[in-house]
Parts: sequence; C-alpha cells; structure tokens
Amino acid sequence: MLEIFQYDGGVKRIQIGEIDRSKTVWVDMTDVTIEELAQVKEMFLLHPLTEEDIQMMDVRIKVEEFPDYLFCVFYGIAKAGEKVRMVELDTVVGKNFVITSHKQPLVGTTELKNNTQRLESLFQKGPDFIFHRILDVEIDHYFPILEQMEDEIDRLEEEVTRKAEPPLLSKILMLKRELIPIRKYVFQQKDKLSYIAKNEYAFISRRAVPYFRDVHDHTIRVHDSIENYKEALSGAFKVYMSMMSNHMNEIMKTLTIMTTLSLPIMAVSSIYGMNFAHLPGEEQPWGFWYVVLVMLACLVITLVFFKKRKWF
Repeated sequence: MLEIFQYDGGVKRIQIGEIDRSKTVWVDMTDVTIEELAQVKEMFLLHPLTEEDIQMMDVRIKVEEFPDYLFCVFYGIAKAGEKVRMVELDTVVGKNFVITSHKQPLVGTTELKNNTQRLESLFQKGPDFIFHRILDVEIDHYFPILEQMEDEIDRLEEEVTRKAEPPLLSKILMLKRELIPIRKYVFQQKDKLSYIAKNEYAFISRRAVPYFRDVHDHTIRVHDSIENYKEALSGAFKVYMSMMSNHMNEIMKTLTIMTTLSLPIMAVSSIYGMNFAHLPGEEQPWGFWYVVLVMLACLVITLVFFKKRKWF
C-alpha cells in the first residue's frame, strides 16, 4: 500500500501520478507490491540494489550513501500478545523526498500520518527531519516494551528466591531467547546511528545532526538496559540452579538420614531372620517385643547421635 504526502504550502495526500518532483514528498510503503515498488523506483531513480533490499526481509542494518539519496535500514520493535518481534524500517532520504518502507504498520509513521500539523512543520524543515521523527519514535517505543520485560524479570527473581520450580526455568529461558535478537539488532543499530551522528552526509543537514545524536543517545540507553536485563536473567538462572541444587542436597540428606536410621533395624531383623534352630528369646512369650524394643533403642540412639552432631 502506498500513502503519499506532498508539501505545497500545506500537506496533502496524493496519488503517485500526481507527484511533483519540485515539491517535498513523503512516500510511505506498507507491505508494498512489486508493481508499486517498481513505480516508486522509476519515479525516484532508485538503485536496483536498494529495490532488492526493500523487497527482502531481515536485511542487515545499514547506512549506504548513493549519489542521489541515503539508504538506511533500521529496526523498530512491536509486541503481539506475549511475543516481541523486530520490525524492519527501510528509509530512502533524498534532496526533497523521503521514502519509508515496512511490512507492518509502525508507531512512528502512523503517528505522523495522524498529526498533520506536526508533519507540516517537519516538511518545512526538510525530509531528513521527517526521517528523524519516525526513527526517534521507533527507538523510544523500545522503552515501554523493555519496561514490561523488566517487570517480568523482577517477578521472576522474586519467585526464584522464594521457591525454584521448573516453570520458572522455562520463563527465564524464554526471556533470554527474546532478548537475543533485540540485543543483536540494537547493538548494530547503535553503531550505525553513530555514523549519522558523527559523519557528514549530503542528505542529512547540519541542523538535523544534533537530533540524530539524541536518537543515538537513546539507542545507547536501550542497549545498556538490555545488557542489564541480560545480566539479571543470567543471575536469576544461576540462583535457580543453586536453589535446585540445594533442594536436591536437602532431598539426598533426608534420604541418607532415613537410610542410616534403618540400618540398625535392618541388622537386627536380618539376624532374627536367619535359619538357626535356636535364637535368643525365640521360646519366650515376650521375645518378639524384646526384639522390637531393641530396634527402637537402636533408632533412638542413632537419632540422638545425629542430633548432637547437628546433622539435621
């Protein structure tokens, strides 16, 4: 789907055939078809490699300068239910145009389309400011999602220290798996944004550079938060394994004590289970109770010995 906005003293939606290349234009492509992309390519003279990257999914994060435009690939974040996913944003910034392409609707583009007044002010500043605004909103959108993950990690840490159970391990591993792609993309994004913030590009004005530095700072904060969460999850995993190990030790200790306590009883019962013709107390009416008392005495003596040793 193509949504095209052109500035001519005011912002108006137009069709691709109505584009005036002398005016500033923003073309937003959502899950664009091959035919629509071909039209945009022909209109703005995009390089075949740029066209290929826009068509592909999971393109690596990049900042590439072409003679007529700057091509960038960055990633936003979205949450569907309990699942977090990365959303690719391809951006082409030219002298008087900006093209954005994404497979799903983005927070940054949706917000800008619904705020004509802000979009008009950005058009007046230049296409690089439109690019900055969309990217800034996408980077800031990481924070509420990461805060939810932080709350989940805090809950896990509390539950693990209270009682380690197998479902908690599944949650810890699930969060670690979710963090891996986020950490990978944010790390690369941080480096590429530093290029825009520190280097000079023909299609990023000097006025816009400080704003991109601010986006870079936000990305560093996102990266630092993710590193902290990774450490916290590793700590929770270690605590879980330690708690499980302690629990197993307690079980083994209990079983060992029970086994040791039964040894004297088993010894006495084994002796009286032998096939001898005569055993002590065999012919006495109180012989059975004598043996039981001996077994109980052995049990009590063993318990007292363990207690004095503070083995339980």
